[in-house]
Amino acid sequence: MGPTRTLYRTALVDFLVFLLCFAVQATPILAQQATPVFGLKVKTDEGNGASTTVKSPSTEPPVVLVTDASGRPIQGAIVVFTSPESGASGVFEDGSHAMTAATDRDGRAAAIGYRANGTAGTYPIQVHVEFLTEAVDTTVTHTNVPGAKSSKKLITIIAIAGGGAAVGLLAAGKGGGGGDSGSTTPATSLPTITFGGSTVAGPGQ
Repeated sequence: MGPTRTLYRTALVDFLVFLLCFAVQATPILAQQATPVFGLKVKTDEGNGASTTVKSPSTEPPVVLVTDASGRPIQGAIVVFTSPESGASGVFEDGSHAMTAATDRDGRAAAIGYRANGTAGTYPIQVHVEFLTEAVDTTVTHTNVPGAKSSKKLITIIAIAGGGAAVGLLAAGKGGGGGDSGSTTPATSLPTITFGGSTVAGPGQ
């Protein structure tokens, strides 16, 4: 009986060791199989195609929505917004060309505090999203438009040029009309004309 029990115990120990080794080797494989696959999706929720006056904060900053394959919002996804380093572009709240945000419980992340630089034009803002082992990219289009100050300068230039032309026409009319010295024609009073802040008076005024 002694040798039989010893043999039985040895076989049982060997079997338990085998099971333990199998479990250790199988754990990484099972972990990989258990890793969730969300089918990560990202789309622009607000701000795509928006425009901002140069050197001004945006009233429509980029906002993206992150969901799984079934359209359910994902909270806690990491979203990185990146604007161009040169040309028409803008900076985020901290003054840099990149901003990192996390999606809220509705799956939304916003580039709060985005501000256009001084160059007009249309450009893409890159959006990179990561959640666990998955990642996805998209772009948001933004446009910087010239400010009202530039338009006012153009109007002033046109007004000044128009005023100068009016002065020339009035001078030519005043110096002409040599003709017959025996007949006199009463001078016609012309109205006062104002161009962009420059006032031109007619003859005799």
